[in-house]
Amino acid sequence: MINKIFLGFTAATYGFLGGWALFDPSSYVTAVGLTINTDLGSAEIRAVYGGINFLVGISAFVTLINSRNEKIFFTILLFLISGILLGRIISLIYGEYTSPFIGYFTAFEIVYFVFLVSALRKLRNRIF
Repeated sequence: MINKIFLGFTAATYGFLGGWALFDPSSYVTAVGLTINTDLGSAEIRAVYGGINFLVGISAFVTLINSRNEKIFFTILLFLISGILLGRIISLIYGEYTSPFIGYFTAFEIVYFVFLVSALRKLRNRIF
């Protein structure tokens, strides 16, 4: 049941944030404290923040409906979250961890990381 709640929350959160960045990158970057100086910047926000996050949301929704794909979805999301957390750690080392906004996202990502590791261990040990 907790996996279903997690999948629903992930679908809503990533679907919303990804759709926002995909279809309105200007207001998205304003809200998160980034700037777009060129069309290339807008395209990158749409691709990286929009496209990837939106597809994570869609994939979470599909997995919510068809739980047969839970393990693969959780594995892929763990890979993505791990990469993001690596970037956060490097930012901390370089002294760029100056915004409370970064702290909120990092806490969110740590919770996701811990949940995903735990869920994958439980799925690995499940007999049926």
